[in-house]
Amino acid sequence: MALPIQPLARPYLFVDTETGGLDPQRHSLLSIGLVVGDAGQPRHTLEVLLKHDTYVVDGPAMKVNRIDLASHHVRALEGPTALSVLEVFLGQYFPCRHDPITLVGHNIAFDRAFLKRFWEAQGQAFEPRFSHRLIDTHSLAAGLRDAGRLDLEDLSSSALFAHFGIAIPEDQRHTALGDALGTFHLYGKLVELAR
Repeated sequence: MALPIQPLARPYLFVDTETGGLDPQRHSLLSIGLVVGDAGQPRHTLEVLLKHDTYVVDGPAMKVNRIDLASHHVRALEGPTALSVLEVFLGQYFPCRHDPITLVGHNIAFDRAFLKRFWEAQGQAFEPRFSHRLIDTHSLAAGLRDAGRLDLEDLSSSALFAHFGIAIPEDQRHTALGDALGTFHLYGKLVELAR
């Protein structure tokens, strides 16, 4: 019998980004998905689309995220407006600015690098608002596999979502919010498995 998921000792911010490529110093950050939740349930979510005067993207990234830049541009927010929206959201659920926010994601260092560049491009410090400590669901899964608790060779998000029965509607897969929600549920499954 599975134990119920316990409330988190402190809230984490589950995050995913969609980008125009792999290089945070060159490629455009296109969207940010955020999830705050507890005891196995996402409580608050936000997705922000980012507008650029010029989009720096490559073919393979755009094939994965399936973003149509023309329609994206119409709905996206300019950097300062996007940052204001993000800060309002963060202020509601992480009100203490002296308590750095812990980010959780799948290969989270990738997302953190793009977020840090975005924050700094708006003239804002990334730390100490966000902690230098990260929780990476890929690393958690690798540790569980190496401990003999997870029988899975492929530790991609797609493979892990399928293994744990985390269903993301096809039109939401490889969107920032869809993948952030999937990662939220994946973290809960990995914690359950570790017990």
